[in-house]
Amino acid sequence: MKIRILGSSGSEVAGHRAPAFLVDGESLLDAGTIGLSLKIREERKIRRIILTHAHFDHIKGIPFMLDNLVTRGRVHTVTVISGRDVIRDLKTNIFNDKIWPDFTKIPTPDRPILRYRTVSASREEKVDGYRLIMIRVNHTVPAYGIILTNSKGKRIAYTGDTGPTDRFWKKVDEYRVKHLIVESSFPNRLEELALKTGHLTPALLQKEIAKMKNPPPKIYLMHAKPQYFPEIEQEIQGIAGNNTRYLRQEEVLTI
Repeated sequence: MKIRILGSSGSEVAGHRAPAFLVDGESLLDAGTIGLSLKIREERKIRRIILTHAHFDHIKGIPFMLDNLVTRGRVHTVTVISGRDVIRDLKTNIFNDKIWPDFTKIPTPDRPILRYRTVSASREEKVDGYRLIMIRVNHTVPAYGIILTNSKGKRIAYTGDTGPTDRFWKKVDEYRVKHLIVESSFPNRLEELALKTGHLTPALLQKEIAKMKNPPPKIYLMHAKPQYFPEIEQEIQGIAGNNTRYLRQEEVLTI
């Protein structure tokens, strides 16, 4: 399993792109950035997008990608996968023929560029050669953590945005995950803000890791607010036995 980091920041400013993780060239975990990171030929390979939640910085790349594909005559279907509440928010608030076209009818209803797939929380499902399970996490809107396993048993866990939570860590333990992508958005001094907005600080993250009997040996961090990045990066040193680090834009993880 190869994971290309298209973006991993908690905000979008020059040099920092919103979260999007390209798995094996065809699948995305969240989609905060697509067109600004990929060439058109790379966009054309994407077949599915697994969303943790519907906040704008995690979906922003989808409307432009669909527009790029349709206007260039590409009519394969891209499937957006998530929980029922996240899909509902996309239909109601984004692809509603007001904010953006309803691409489930474009270019034709019989051959649309977009379709939705709803998955049930905490139930493993097969997704084109992968096994996917989505577990509710604690955020300000309905949100899910993801555990994705390929046909060779290689596995990644991804929290998306979350504050302190419990069920997700139980599943990470149960699945014996060895590679985890987890958020840490604010420095320790802003813990109150982190909790209010459904996010983590390094100190809060350390408490979350302690909830697992067998924490993943590789823990990758994302979603730092750019203005706080140097401060947060200093604070995460020493967490989880020095196996914790922030992801860098455009790096590739091989699992």
